[in-house]
Amino acid sequence: MKFILKNLFNFFSRGQRSLSSQFDIEHFIDPVTGRHCLDHLYEQFAKPQVKGLFEPDAPSIYINHNIGQKVLGDYVIEQVFEDKKTGFYAEGRLPLKANQPPVLVIRGYGSWYPFYRVLEDTPDVFIASWQGQLKAAEKKGAIAWLKQHSEQGQKPDIIGESLGGKVAQQIVLKYSDYIRSTVTYNSLGISPELAKNSKINNIFHYFTLGERYAFWANQGNYLPGYCFQISKHGVNWVYKLENRMIAKAKLSEIKNHLKSRRISQLFWVFLAQLILLKRHNDLILSSRSPIVDIINLEQLQT
Repeated sequence: MKFILKNLFNFFSRGQRSLSSQFDIEHFIDPVTGRHCLDHLYEQFAKPQVKGLFEPDAPSIYINHNIGQKVLGDYVIEQVFEDKKTGFYAEGRLPLKANQPPVLVIRGYGSWYPFYRVLEDTPDVFIASWQGQLKAAEKKGAIAWLKQHSEQGQKPDIIGESLGGKVAQQIVLKYSDYIRSTVTYNSLGISPELAKNSKINNIFHYFTLGERYAFWANQGNYLPGYCFQISKHGVNWVYKLENRMIAKAKLSEIKNHLKSRRISQLFWVFLAQLILLKRHNDLILSSRSPIVDIINLEQLQT
């Protein structure tokens, strides 16, 4: 109730949301937590899962699926969109349950099954204004798929992790009329100018506690929306110990470490990267009692 009152206040004070969009948003916001109602499922779609590498019905977008294939979560793959030149890969998924929307799932940096498209992805990862994968989405039919379902009265959701989250933001900026909501996980930023001037509604950003890669990659910015910091256990002794290890690695001096070739320092760098990679990709929301806090995007980027 507190969350709804807060957003009603934002509606009247900023004038950014129309009455119709405010009505629509109630269908996918949990009135108690303020979270997207499908965020736990979408996290499994958007993030890589090592345990699912050899399970063909695993829902992760990092595993290439075939048209007509059913994946866990009661969805079927309707379309696959791939552009080998830019590394873009996405799947249009249809729900087998009537009360859920179609969803466009966009892959992040590189594929885990098999390991490829890392080089092709690189420009979009490190240059916030780069739109190679956005153009690929247009060229390969992903936008046409969104439009088709929107015109049929079933506006899809669009989701992505890391690079996939960046591309999702770029798509919704240009084609918001075709999209019900946008959900990102540890997303990379987009062009600061585009983000600053946006009035797009229904954006949900989820960042893992201690996330760094999303903010280091391209110094981009994010579409304004609902922002959450998530973790399995919060700031406990394990988290504090991991942060000490990361600090010991002195990642800001990584070039000097590589030049010096000091084995002890390189060990701490390697360990820190493993910790940060796990934070970036770990499934949080499907754990037993995840900690989810509403937070301001500016707080995360400091």
